Amino acid sequence: MSFPLFNRSLDQFGANPALISDADSITYAGLQKRVDQRINEWQLRVGSLRPLVILRMANTINSVVNYLACLQAHYPCIVVNSNARDEVVAAIVQQFSPNVLIEEGSFRLLSQQQLNLAAELGILLSTSGSTGSQQFVALSMQNLIANTRSILAYLPIENNDVTLASLPFSYSYGLSVLHTHLAMGAGVRLTDLTVMDKGFWTLLKEANIASLNGVPSWYEMLLRLRFERKVLPDLRYLTQAGGKLAESMVVKLADYADHHNKQLFVMYGQTEATARMAYLPADKVAAKPGSIGQAIPNGQLAIINEVGESIHNAREIGELVYQGPNVMLGYVNNHEGLASFSPSHTLRTGDIGYFDEEGDFFITGRLKRIIKLFGERCSLDEVEFALMQSGFDVRCVGKDDELVICCTSGQCDAIKQYAIQLLRVPPKAITMHEVKEWPLLTNGKTDYTALYDQLPVNA
Repeated sequence: MSFPLFNRSLDQFGANPALISDADSITYAGLQKRVDQRINEWQLRVGSLRPLVILRMANTINSVVNYLACLQAHYPCIVVNSNARDEVVAAIVQQFSPNVLIEEGSFRLLSQQQLNLAAELGILLSTSGSTGSQQFVALSMQNLIANTRSILAYLPIENNDVTLASLPFSYSYGLSVLHTHLAMGAGVRLTDLTVMDKGFWTLLKEANIASLNGVPSWYEMLLRLRFERKVLPDLRYLTQAGGKLAESMVVKLADYADHHNKQLFVMYGQTEATARMAYLPADKVAAKPGSIGQAIPNGQLAIINEVGESIHNAREIGELVYQGPNVMLGYVNNHEGLASFSPSHTLRTGDIGYFDEEGDFFITGRLKRIIKLFGERCSLDEVEFALMQSGFDVRCVGKDDELVICCTSGQCDAIKQYAIQLLRVPPKAITMHEVKEWPLLTNGKTDYTALYDQLPVNA
């Protein structure tokens, strides 16, 4: 496959629309011209300095120009959501001593001291999707290119496609959507509209949207609004990642895709692997709605036991390990950590799961989301998933000997009785807590830390 370097050859796509917003649009030739102008402007300000940049990034044409200018100028950038609180950005400045703060049309020089920055360093992303994280993932240009190549090997992105940018570009999943479409000369539709806006549905019909990409909470909202009844002739495929979507909803989306000549790709990834590590082909989704499939091209997945040995038996539970050229350079939490890296290309994901007889992988929970109830291991993710499969809208948090089930439905008593039967534990082991709405991270995932912090002291 011919693969253009998306960060250095944008003008080869000429008059193709690159970015389309609610108010403006720009071609690939125009985008490259603006990137070149931006680099020239910055170089006049920084001279020979190779600066470390904090980039406050929004889903706007200007922010994408800034991002691409950083990549092409070889300026390592800490990508932060534009909605990040000022005190969060100040804390990152304190941690990393960056030279420049860039936001939309603003360029602020903070320091002219040359930091010791590894030659291969490209971008830094938050580990959690929350802009308050104290730890960042360092990624190289080769990480970005390798993962883009792998994704393009299985997703049917075409040169004349337009995708909807429904994910923040400060999030690895959203950034991968941008990368793959720029690499193919396809279009990215930017919008401030949400699924709750009537104009959103008009946009889907009238903007020739070829693909949608979303996390579980986003698809949950779409399905509540009867997405499966919509007639969208230009829509060719859907991708879902960023967490486990309830199997019942995966089946609904798969049925919709099957009946309307579309495809659904369920994917799995982590920021530590740039974005994607696995995908379930569209023709398997209906039969295996709970699976993440197999490793992306040029990657490998394995399951290991508690002492790090490979598990070779199907359906035996262990930790998921990934290996590939898209695995990060490493974690960093200050500027001293940016000087050099010793990447291993192997990532222990912290997810637990298994593979079946056909080699397809399944995630059952997180190592860090396991508590003990009366001495027995209890996966908060498995409990949450089982309850959601039974039709309850819940999130689970807790600590040893205390499982807290949070709900928004007003069905606390019914949920607790069901959970007692499911887990075969006494009532005192389960605490119910009702919330008005789920706290979300900037990437759309549930913010379990914030949810736990909302609990009453005696919960």
